[in-house]
Amino acid sequence: MHALNAARIRPVGRIDERAELSVDHDGCAGTDWLAVLRSGKLGDVTGAFALAWRHDGKVLLARDGVGERTLYYAVTPTGVRYAASIRELLAAGVERRLDPLAVANYLTYAYLPGARTLVEGIREVLPGQSLIFDGSAVQESSFWSIPPEPAEYVEPETDLVARLRAALEIAVAERLPTGEEVGAFLSGGLDSSLVVALARKLHPHPVRTWSVAFGPEYPNELAFSSMLAEHCGTLHQVVELSPAMVLRHLDDTIGCLSDPIGDPLTVPNALLFREAAQHVGVVLNGEGGDPCFGGPKNLPMVLSELYGEPGEWGREEGYLRAHLKCYDELREMLTPEYADAIRDRAMERELRPMFDDPRWRKFVTKLQMVNVRLKGGHHILPKVDALSAPFGVLPRSPLFDRRVVELSFAIPPQGKLRGSVEKYLLKQSVLDVVPDAIIRRPKSGMMVPVEGWFTGPLLPAARERLLDGLTPYGIFRREYLEKLLGGTLGGSRPRHGVKVWLLVTLEAWLRRVFRS
Repeated sequence: MHALNAARIRPVGRIDERAELSVDHDGCAGTDWLAVLRSGKLGDVTGAFALAWRHDGKVLLARDGVGERTLYYAVTPTGVRYAASIRELLAAGVERRLDPLAVANYLTYAYLPGARTLVEGIREVLPGQSLIFDGSAVQESSFWSIPPEPAEYVEPETDLVARLRAALEIAVAERLPTGEEVGAFLSGGLDSSLVVALARKLHPHPVRTWSVAFGPEYPNELAFSSMLAEHCGTLHQVVELSPAMVLRHLDDTIGCLSDPIGDPLTVPNALLFREAAQHVGVVLNGEGGDPCFGGPKNLPMVLSELYGEPGEWGREEGYLRAHLKCYDELREMLTPEYADAIRDRAMERELRPMFDDPRWRKFVTKLQMVNVRLKGGHHILPKVDALSAPFGVLPRSPLFDRRVVELSFAIPPQGKLRGSVEKYLLKQSVLDVVPDAIIRRPKSGMMVPVEGWFTGPLLPAARERLLDGLTPYGIFRREYLEKLLGGTLGGSRPRHGVKVWLLVTLEAWLRRVFRS
């Protein structure tokens, strides 16, 4: 199976089983791909792409630097197979065998960081990586990497703010469709608000926006998203989702993903794309603000770095624990076969080279680098790409524009986290287009009420999926699942609903992708 995503393909050469060059790309108009490949200048291409080039008996695979497109491969006795999704590789006969360490990673991160996937033997091409297969060996290289930290920060803040604003406007402008309306998802937070505000300023055609809510009985962000929509004059729609609707679309949504993503917003994201597809072909989002500019999840780790006693694996443990998923209870929840995979600090050892990398000295900058590499390239960007594809919509993420990412690493740590103020310089750069109430509000995130759902209307479905659906795989101890479903895990922040959603998502993925 040698295929890239047909819904995204921009044909170059012959796109078939004998293809010399296949490219799945966006934002790379006018690129002479053969010239780029022959000159070895993939690093000069700033748009989103994944490509496969078969030439002189070799196969080259590559993925854009930030990770907006995905590409998977498996080395088999008959050669390398590659595709835009794991489902395609499984359909082509790659052996179906779960990777126990990858399962532990998923339960810790709620996504799969790095090249490892849930299927043993299938790997993901990393952002900015090229791989050459010659039939006997694999040659790995990086054609782009996150910029190292400057030796010293000397640029005045006013100049940084001006440069950042210019870069944001270029990133948004280049992602606007020509001659038609554009859509955008609007949560009411800073990141989506600034993208919508700049799109409205720069686009001569109407801007449509969508927000999601889960009913009046649950907290929501509608006051802020409606404020921004009215401020900018967008055509705004609120999509209200019930737990029954989310459950009804769960399997189809998770079936779109190559690896499971246990973010409770996954199904709501897909349903927003379905709604947007009725009106527009391009949908902007605000993804990227947290990893690039100092989001709130960095604060607990910074405080731990300053005042805690990290120990030998303190940073790695702190990062894994900061996801607030299952890291601390893996040995309690996993059967011996799967728990054995995390012996000898396997997950921490995978993280250590990044935290030890001398190119990023300040702790905030290290966190930024790790988050862009892992959460950006293996969670956020693959999610929006996979969920939009079935509806024929192009998702575009201006805050993950490569030039914006590069510039974000030129901003000193205090420009990202100034005391308790997050994204300080990013906020300064959009003071004139985003209402002050949104600039000043603390980030709360778009919360999906899974705690309420899994103690109420969705509990029967969860019991069936966890106790019956997961049992045949021999991954989990039944007594742990019973305690989780019964709400008796204990601890100061057990977060039962989040963990149930994580496992329900895994069961849906095993059902729709791994077993299908």
